[in-house]
Amino acid sequence: MRDRFKYLIVMFVPVRRLKDMRANRFTSVVLVLLLIASSALTKFAASTISSTEQSQGLASASNAGEISYSYRFENPRFYIPKIEIDLGPNGAGQVRFTRGESDEVMDLKVKLLPATVSRIRELFEVTGFLGSDTDYQDKKHQFPHMGWMTLGARQGANERKVRFNYTTNIQIKELEEIFRGIASQEIALFDIENAERYQPLDLPKQLEILANDLGLERITEPERLLTALNEIVNDDTQALIARNQSRKLVDAIKKGKFKSPIKK
Repeated sequence: MRDRFKYLIVMFVPVRRLKDMRANRFTSVVLVLLLIASSALTKFAASTISSTEQSQGLASASNAGEISYSYRFENPRFYIPKIEIDLGPNGAGQVRFTRGESDEVMDLKVKLLPATVSRIRELFEVTGFLGSDTDYQDKKHQFPHMGWMTLGARQGANERKVRFNYTTNIQIKELEEIFRGIASQEIALFDIENAERYQPLDLPKQLEILANDLGLERITEPERLLTALNEIVNDDTQALIARNQSRKLVDAIKKGKFKSPIKK
């Protein structure tokens, strides 16, 4: 009986060892798989971080190379004593102005046409604005009573602003006229929209002012006015005189009768 018991014990030991060996082998396989997965995840994370950092680096380099522009007009004697324009490299930006004796700042969003943005960029590049120290104020002619203009450009950490009341530099003069024309058209659109909503009887007067500015080449982008003017033409609630005025302006703009401050 004791021998048989010994035999069973002897048989049991190899079987147990066999199970332990299988368990150890399974554990080893699992550990190897976990190590491989961990290594792959580490490489993937490193690759992702590297790609992200590279993208951020390219974005930063791109932003550092983009140029933004600014314009300011100041004359406390004028009905509109202050105008400020800030433009991004794609022509999107803001026009701010004050009126009369009020301190309230009107803030308008603007998105210029690609051709206008291209011309502004070209003029700044032709003058070498950012890298120049030229004083554009004419020494012989001073007209401070007509107001002071400030043109500015920024590219990364490089920024420059120049202030003058009269200049003989052709490119700088065109830039000033373009920016002033942008302000004129955006203020005109603002006044026309307000008249439509709140003072319909004032609309013919606002359209007359706009027509005068167009005739004097004080509007940079006549095409930008078409949407607002066509809305008036098709609005039966507006006075007939305003609708007829708008229709005439639309026809004249489409025929190219009004010139822009943009010379090219």
